[in-house]
Amino acid sequence: MPSTNPHVLIEMTDEPDCHFIGSWLIKVAEAQALWSEALRDRDFHNRVSDVCAFCEPSLECAALEILCELKRRNHVLATDLKGIEPDTFSFEFGMMVQLGLFTFNGRSYQITVPEAVAFESVQQAALNLLATARDVGDGMEAVQAERLLHTLPEAVAEAWRSRLIAMRRFNADPPRGRTVQ
Repeated sequence: MPSTNPHVLIEMTDEPDCHFIGSWLIKVAEAQALWSEALRDRDFHNRVSDVCAFCEPSLECAALEILCELKRRNHVLATDLKGIEPDTFSFEFGMMVQLGLFTFNGRSYQITVPEAVAFESVQQAALNLLATARDVGDGMEAVQAERLLHTLPEAVAEAWRSRLIAMRRFNADPPRGRTVQ
């Protein structure tokens, strides 16, 4: 459901799981290495040069920013696709979704660890995102990753975020008047 101010809802479990997050970060690093390798190919670089004109997208930086924001925001994040890193975040997040590093569960994107990340899938993810580019005036085009993602208007995303946090707190707290054994 595209909106004029597209937000995505991202969540991770409340339980600390360093092994899972470590595995995920390794896959992000693999994807970043393949992205960097793809950009060294002159033909491919020329095809994606509009995206890289001002700032080269970094999957690793986006992943770390997302983890930091999730930690800071009770493990549930409603974010503007243009908000974390205005020039590249929507592209980076869109690539990570297409590479299986995030999976949509019907209401939010959850961190997932794909079995493998391949060179061809990194290139294809970038090309899929470039296919969403639209003229924004002055001869400039901008990738509109929201065309490939499940987005929500800001108010709806924030309401869902609040609801998810409340549900997590309710499920974590034992009912009053009873003791937990």
